[in-house]
Amino acid sequence: MDPTGSLNNDAIETIENEEEILDDSEERELVTDSCSTKVLDCREQPRDRYWIVYILFYLFGVSSLVPWNFLITANDYWMYKFRDVNPSNLTMLVRKTQFQAEFTSYLNVATAIPNLIFLVLNSLYGHLVSIKSRLQGSLIVIMLSFLVTTALVQVDTDDWQNGFFIVTIVTVVIMTAASAVFIGGLIGVASKFSKEYMGAVVSGQSLGGIMAAVAQIVSLAFKVSPLHSALVYFIIADVVVATSLLSYLALHRVDFFTHHVLHGSSGVSNRHRDASLTSVMKKIWVYAFSMFSVFAVTMAVYPAVTVLVESHPTTAGTDWNNIFFVPVVNYLIFNCGDYSGRLVAGFLLKPSRAWVSAVASVARVAGVAMLMVCNAQPRRHLPVLFPWDWQYIIIMIVFAFSNGYLTNIIMINSTREVEAHEREKASSVIATMLSVGLTAGAALGMLLVRLL
Repeated sequence: MDPTGSLNNDAIETIENEEEILDDSEERELVTDSCSTKVLDCREQPRDRYWIVYILFYLFGVSSLVPWNFLITANDYWMYKFRDVNPSNLTMLVRKTQFQAEFTSYLNVATAIPNLIFLVLNSLYGHLVSIKSRLQGSLIVIMLSFLVTTALVQVDTDDWQNGFFIVTIVTVVIMTAASAVFIGGLIGVASKFSKEYMGAVVSGQSLGGIMAAVAQIVSLAFKVSPLHSALVYFIIADVVVATSLLSYLALHRVDFFTHHVLHGSSGVSNRHRDASLTSVMKKIWVYAFSMFSVFAVTMAVYPAVTVLVESHPTTAGTDWNNIFFVPVVNYLIFNCGDYSGRLVAGFLLKPSRAWVSAVASVARVAGVAMLMVCNAQPRRHLPVLFPWDWQYIIIMIVFAFSNGYLTNIIMINSTREVEAHEREKASSVIATMLSVGLTAGAALGMLLVRLL
């Protein structure tokens, strides 16, 4: 045997081994703090004792949309901050200032655009940063940004509403960017587990909306000022994010979690198998379009248009009209409907055909048309065809339920169309298309508000 050839073979083998070590570096970081590093090589699946990982995935789902849920639901607070501080006899006739009428639309855009940009960046370059650093770092940024928002509650901003608006939007952009990185990493991790864990993340996002709505309603029920209720409200959000951060740090000591991150739900490692984006898109492009459609349709009216809907004039002067109508109907009922849809979808998982989901997603445009002719104020062009509260509530329930149901169906079924090693890439594509839908819907929502 040629000794030179032997040396070359040894060198090649050494290089390959070094590359494998580099490829495994991120995954080995995940188990550095694990109770037992045997999960790197063990093929026997550890058990999720007491469903700890499942519960934490629910919590992470809640935290992933904390900026969106808690900021968008604090409508009473924003209406107070952007009120007309120098009313005159002429302006007293105007129900809402320009900031009050359009702030929700701006908030939609401030969340949708950075969410899209950073989801795409996370998909393209996320592998350059370890998953642990991405998830942990993004939670820290979210927590610090929300602490700034909480502190501003107690600051008198009447004399600098324009400046407060700019600071708020910048803070929202930073929080949303961090949330996008967190969501992208979280969904990628969840795709390595069985479908129940992906369902926990998706359902947790909706549950976060319910928590935000209930927290606001409870704070308003005490009939304290919007500032004090918002302070309590935002502190709850701070606690949720801080709890998630601590829980994520503890999660790395759970063998069940680290085993699935390395081997997936099948128990077979796919660490060195590349997933082609082109191949994945060919398999799930219909689901990707469906996810885009679901959120583009929803965001076109919720909450930019729906937050402007007022109770029927017969309830004028009551607490229902003045305090509870928007929090209960626009946020609590919507999020309960959305959450119910996601729960039901987790049991049925039908329709199983991608094209049926796509048709159903587009058909929700009918809900946009109906919500546009509810009692949204102020309005200049369109008539009010559904003035009664019960009409608006029924439309909202159906609209919300279909949003949650289709979201879960698309998210779970899309990962079933690809091979095990392609699931993380497929989940990333679906999450990105969701964000594209959010952005398109937010832009359309700004237009629809002006068409009322």
